[in-house]
Amino acid sequence: MRAHRFTIALIAIISVFVLLTGAIIYLFSRPPEPVATTPTEAAVATTTPSSSPSTTETGSAWETTTPATSTEPATPTAAPTMTLTREGLNAKELVTTAAEVMTTWDTTTDASPTDGYRRSLPLFVEEYETIFVTPAKPVLPDDWWEAAKQDATSIPQVQITDTYLQGETATYYVVASWTWQSENGWTLTPAPKYMTFQVTTDDTGYVIQNWTDQQLQ
Repeated sequence: MRAHRFTIALIAIISVFVLLTGAIIYLFSRPPEPVATTPTEAAVATTTPSSSPSTTETGSAWETTTPATSTEPATPTAAPTMTLTREGLNAKELVTTAAEVMTTWDTTTDASPTDGYRRSLPLFVEEYETIFVTPAKPVLPDDWWEAAKQDATSIPQVQITDTYLQGETATYYVVASWTWQSENGWTLTPAPKYMTFQVTTDDTGYVIQNWTDQQLQ
């Protein structure tokens, strides 16, 4: 009985010894584990795709491909100007248009009432080009001086009071009045002018061939 126990104990000791020996042999005989390494900057640069441009290259590419834009302001288009014409006007329309233009003034730009007369020249025969001439030293009416102090403009009102027909001509008697107005609300209505217009016809239509006024300045 004692021999049997001794045999079991011996076998256990031998088994433990074998296991320990195997463990020691395994520890000293296994290959070392590889150490993880971080890629170097050179490796990163090598593996970076060549199609990815750098910041500098990207900026240059946009500067090349972006179309240049002009910073110069656009040239303003001039507003169309109205040209006074007698074409299509009947005799009465011709006379009233002429009287209105002749009594429409702007004291900030006109030197005398004759400037308004010159604007009506397209309604007259050519001879009036040398009649409606602004004098070097015009004799201005009192209302003009007052209006000039206010930088005023005139608003005309025209009325044909009588008509006299004689052959191929017609004489129209006109009362032309106007009111001076300024931006600050100032107004002045002077005495009216009494004008006569003698109208005839030519190849274009009706035309003013003669005109009279109390005073031309």
